[in-house]
Amino acid sequence: MEQDKKLFHVDDNTLSSVLQVYNKTEQSLAENVKNLKKWMHLQHHLPEILDDKTVQNFLILNKCNAEKAKEKIDMYYTARSQLSHLARNMNPRCSNMKEVANLMYHVPLPKLTKDMCRVFVNKYRTTDKVGQIEPYDILKMAANLQEIRLKEDIMFRDIFIFDIEGTCMGFLSKLTPNFAGTAITLYQKVYSLPVQGVYIIHAVPYVSTLLAIAKAFVKPKIFKRVHVCKDASILKEHFSLEILPKDYGGTEKSVEELHELCQLKFQDYRDRFNLLDELRVNENLRPTQLANENDEILGYHGNFKKLEID
Repeated sequence: MEQDKKLFHVDDNTLSSVLQVYNKTEQSLAENVKNLKKWMHLQHHLPEILDDKTVQNFLILNKCNAEKAKEKIDMYYTARSQLSHLARNMNPRCSNMKEVANLMYHVPLPKLTKDMCRVFVNKYRTTDKVGQIEPYDILKMAANLQEIRLKEDIMFRDIFIFDIEGTCMGFLSKLTPNFAGTAITLYQKVYSLPVQGVYIIHAVPYVSTLLAIAKAFVKPKIFKRVHVCKDASILKEHFSLEILPKDYGGTEKSVEELHELCQLKFQDYRDRFNLLDELRVNENLRPTQLANENDEILGYHGNFKKLEID
């Protein structure tokens, strides 16, 4: 019964399999976690010391490179301070977040693919109110789910399924370059998650507008991983039935059931989200000016330079 309530299923062998990709061991990972937490104790501008599981995920996200993990941990907090338009009203308890949860699904599929990718399904809950959806609220919902993943998942690679049945130009017109820049900053420059594939199903003529926006930000090698289909048949060609939800002919829980599990998770983590509302970097205590890419990415004045997903 408890297994049925799990949102992220991770086998006992998953961690060792991921570490093999980077030629690392669980022992070396544990040592890196220990050293990275020691480093955090010396960073007085950071608002807290992260738990072992979260630090572990930051290391895996950065291919077990401790120096890169330091940059991303700093960015994890700095982004909340600098991307104020994103951090504002981000808590799942906020009215705008409850509203987007009523209009939009953004759910992980519990089982990993055979190559250890986490699959996400994005789908409208109702097709008659698509124009009311605010993209930034979808991004906030996704970021909140990432927060839970840091605690419960092994974050290695991601695949996205966008079911755009019912989409409209009113919604697509909200997908501005500034929104795209914010999304990529959050997803790639904070979490460093490689995108292994994007599947756009129930495609409509408007999808060309969406792809034109994406192409301006995404490297050609990633753009080649985007698959477009007028129905959902492509999913059975690329995913096993045990991974796919019932909605798409699989044996996994329905998207609605997974959505409800997400909402329960947000409730379970309410203390964490309440704390995140207040956690900000103290720039007065930062030991040195940012010497890495973070300063360039954020711009520190809200001006995005051209960003590309690696």
